[in-house]
Amino acid sequence: MATDTGVTYASYLMVDDLLGLQVPKSEPQHPDELQFIVVHQASELWFKLILHDLDRVVEALGADDFELVTRLMARVNDCMDMVTTGLRSLQTLPPWSLHEFRGYLGTSSGLQSVQFREIELLGGIRDPRLRRVLDDTYPDTPEQLNRRARGQSVSDAHRAAAERAGLSSWEQLYVDSSAWGPLYLATEALMAFDRAFVRWRREHVTLIEGILGPRTRGSAGMALSYLIKTEEFRFFPYLWDVRHELTIRGDGELVGGPPARRDGA
Repeated sequence: MATDTGVTYASYLMVDDLLGLQVPKSEPQHPDELQFIVVHQASELWFKLILHDLDRVVEALGADDFELVTRLMARVNDCMDMVTTGLRSLQTLPPWSLHEFRGYLGTSSGLQSVQFREIELLGGIRDPRLRRVLDDTYPDTPEQLNRRARGQSVSDAHRAAAERAGLSSWEQLYVDSSAWGPLYLATEALMAFDRAFVRWRREHVTLIEGILGPRTRGSAGMALSYLIKTEEFRFFPYLWDVRHELTIRGDGELVGGPPARRDGA
C-alpha cells in the first residue's frame, strides 16, 4: 500500500479552501451570519454523503444484499441526525439578528438546494406537488433532478427486492419478522430514514415559526403552509400503511377507518 508522506491533514482536506468558503454578505458583517452559512454548508456536505450512500443502497437492493443495505442506512440515518442537529442549532439565533442580515440573502432559499431535491427523488417521493414546486423553483430544472426522477428510486428497488425474496405482503414481513431477518432489518433501517426525514421537516417548520413567525413567507416567497404540507411526503408510504394493517390486526381502530377485525386474522 503506497504512502504519500507529503500529504498533511490540511492538504488532504483542503482546509484553507474549505475555510475560505464562508463569505458573509451583510455590510457591516453581522456576527451571527457566519453560523447561518456554516449550518447550511455543512448540511450540503452531509447531503453529498447521503446521496452517495443511497446510490449504493439501490445497488445493494438490486443484488439482494440486505446486510449491506442495513449497514449503509445506519450511516445515512446518522447523517440525517447530524443535519437535524445542525438545523436545531439555529434556534439559538435571535429573531431580530436574522432580520438584520436576511435582506442580504436576496431570493436565495433552502428550497433551491438541488441535493435536497435529489434526496427526495432518489428516496422515492413522486408526489405531484413536488413536481410543481420543482417547476416553480427552477426556470430550467437541473438535469440531475430530471435524471433522478427518471431513475430507479430506493423505494422502487426495495419493493422489487421484496418481491424477488418471495414476500407476499408487508404485513407478512412484520407478523413473522424472524422468518425474514435480513429483509426485515433492512426494511426497518429504511423506515428509520423516512422517520428521520419527517423529523427534519418538522424541525424546519418549528424553526421558521420560532424565528420568523407562522405567517411569514420565505425569502423565495414560499408560504410556511407549503412546508407543513411536505410533512405528508413519504419515501415508503406502504411501510406507513402496513402499520394501520397491524393496528387493525391487533384489535385496534383507526380514525376514520374500518373497525378492528375481531377474528385474529
